[in-house]
Amino acid sequence: MKKLISVISLLLCIFQASAQNDSTKKQVITTVKSDTTQKTRNAEGALLKVEVESEFPGGIQGWQTFLHKNLTYPKTAISKRIQGMVILRFIVCTDGTVCDIEAISGPEELRQSAIDVLKKTPNWIPAMQDGKQVKSYKKQALYYLLDDF
Repeated sequence: MKKLISVISLLLCIFQASAQNDSTKKQVITTVKSDTTQKTRNAEGALLKVEVESEFPGGIQGWQTFLHKNLTYPKTAISKRIQGMVILRFIVCTDGTVCDIEAISGPEELRQSAIDVLKKTPNWIPAMQDGKQVKSYKKQALYYLLDDF
C-alpha cells in the first residue's frame, strides 16, 4: 500500500495536448466551415482543436485526488519491477462522458490499469467552441513509479 501511495504521489506530472500533434494513429479529417471559423474534426466528429479545453471536475487537484483513490498498480507489474508512463487518448463528449479510450504508448503491463481508471471517472467538463459544449479529443499521461527505485 505504501508503494501505491508513493506511486500516486509521484504519478501526477500531468501533461495535456491536443490530438492534432499525434502521428501514431491515422485519422480521417474533415474541415467544417462555420460563420466565423473553420473547425477540424475527426471521423467520429470530435474537435481536434477547441477554444476551451475539456477538464476533469476540480481541475488538476481533483484529478490527483481521484487517482489517489482509484488508481491501482498491477501486481504483475510490481513483481516484474515494471514502471513507466502510459499515454491515454480519449474523447470527452458534449455531456462530459469519456469514450473511445485508447492507450497509445507505455508498458503493456500498465496500459489496462490506466484505461480502467479513466473509465471510472465522473463526467468531465466538456470543451467549448463558439459558446457551445463540443465533443473533443484529450490526451492524459499517467506515471507508474515504484518507490524503491
